[in-house]
Amino acid sequence: MDIRSILVPFDFSEYSEKAFTWALAMAEQWGARLRLLHVVPLPIYSSNVLGVHFNVADVEARLQTDAEARIQEVVSSVGKPAVPVDTQIIRGEPFTDICRVAEQEKIDLIIMGSQGRTGLSHVLLGSVAERVVRYAPCPVLVVGKKAHTS
Repeated sequence: MDIRSILVPFDFSEYSEKAFTWALAMAEQWGARLRLLHVVPLPIYSSNVLGVHFNVADVEARLQTDAEARIQEVVSSVGKPAVPVDTQIIRGEPFTDICRVAEQEKIDLIIMGSQGRTGLSHVLLGSVAERVVRYAPCPVLVVGKKAHTS
């Protein structure tokens, strides 16, 4: 198996930071390139709830701009990595767009974090990681909350 490209879905949680640490170490070992992907979810807005003066486009643009700044901070925090690290911010539905980007970019491996929700919260909220594992066009490594980073 030849791993040349690794996708790391990144939601700014401690779990995605842990996955990034794993992905960076693996990319350096294999000489692979990394792509950090943040999907800004497209929320459903109601003018009845949010009021007349609410501008959806402004909020979405601000979310995108904030995500771009935050993801650059994450990349900068590791200094000068030994492998290329690309970033991508898109608006959409996380599970669907993670799988779409992996397929379009011919990604060899997805490494992502997971909180490991159980019980009712898992049933109600689902798990992006679980759906990616089921439908991704490539292998997926899920880094759980108890995984060591050193």
